[in-house]
Amino acid sequence: MTNEDSGNYILAADVGSDGQVNLREVYATGGMGLHGINGGNTGPDGLFGQGSVAVSNVTNMLVAVNPGSGTVSLFSINPSDPSNLTLIGDPAGSGGQWPTSVTFNKAGDIVCALNGGEVNGVSCFSVNQTSGLTPLADTTRYLGINQTTPAAGPTNTVSQILFSSDSSKLLVAYSGTTPTAPGYLGYYDIGVNGSLSKNFSAIAPPSGGVLPFSITPVPGQEAYVVADPALGFEVFDLTGANRSSAVAISGQGATCWSTYSPSTGSYLLIDAQGRVFEIAIDAATLQSTIIGNYTQFLGDGLIDSDVMSVNGTDYMYTLAAGINSLEVFALPAPGRLQSVQQFNISTAVESVGITVSSSMQGMVTYAKQ
Repeated sequence: MTNEDSGNYILAADVGSDGQVNLREVYATGGMGLHGINGGNTGPDGLFGQGSVAVSNVTNMLVAVNPGSGTVSLFSINPSDPSNLTLIGDPAGSGGQWPTSVTFNKAGDIVCALNGGEVNGVSCFSVNQTSGLTPLADTTRYLGINQTTPAAGPTNTVSQILFSSDSSKLLVAYSGTTPTAPGYLGYYDIGVNGSLSKNFSAIAPPSGGVLPFSITPVPGQEAYVVADPALGFEVFDLTGANRSSAVAISGQGATCWSTYSPSTGSYLLIDAQGRVFEIAIDAATLQSTIIGNYTQFLGDGLIDSDVMSVNGTDYMYTLAAGINSLEVFALPAPGRLQSVQQFNISTAVESVGITVSSSMQGMVTYAKQ
């Protein structure tokens, strides 16, 4: 997603049999992007978060935020030709200001948006494959964070929204500010009619954690890996079994994004300064081990990442917003991340006349059905 204030676009790329990408189409969202306020810095991570674009493999839909318009756009995906998108209906008001993150429920028939501006909180929508998004009753909840529109960050900002794996909870990560005023991983319970609980459960990070940023589920567990740029990462255990932990990563500078590789069982943590850390987590104890520290991408401005399997091998796709590129990594085995492509987005979009810069944010994969 380009996130430009002159117009927001989704860039759709085909993925070849070797995992490498080639730009196929560009789609206007019908809204505007908008970079957050960061002391005059207009570099990578303009939305201070993860998940500004999401897909449902069940209903074959894509949703994206328009931070500058306060709206959310819905597209259908052609499952046999995934780079073929169709805008469905008009962009819907996000229920607040400066939306930054979106998520589908497991069934793909509900979308929820996280707003990070002066009017911040969550709102949800029913998904209709013909008419688009319709506000869902009793789902707008305000978080009451003291912010502006656009938000000033990256601290004191909301950073991601995500349905739990069984869609019984709607999770929100808030980054907090300092060790004495840390953020949280919180959630609303979801009712049978899709409504959200009035009460919001905010869980403070384990000792040492400060700035919860991303949310990546641990498969088969009610637990989440959460990147923390003040430390490294946390594991939040929501079962009450006392398995949560905060883990420092030596040499990290701004570890903010995370994703999971099903084939290797590894969690990949992305540092905006250009590092990738690979983590193994024991499914029984949730204890973690750092099994990879890849530093050859310093200065690239790595941000949002996602993993997709191609011909039996997992590949990680990572926006390198600092150099207007997309990095492609092969994950043939645990601890063996390999760079296979650096795709220059700026060059690819020159022929269609749209602007891309380090404001770009949000990236997701979809496997051909």
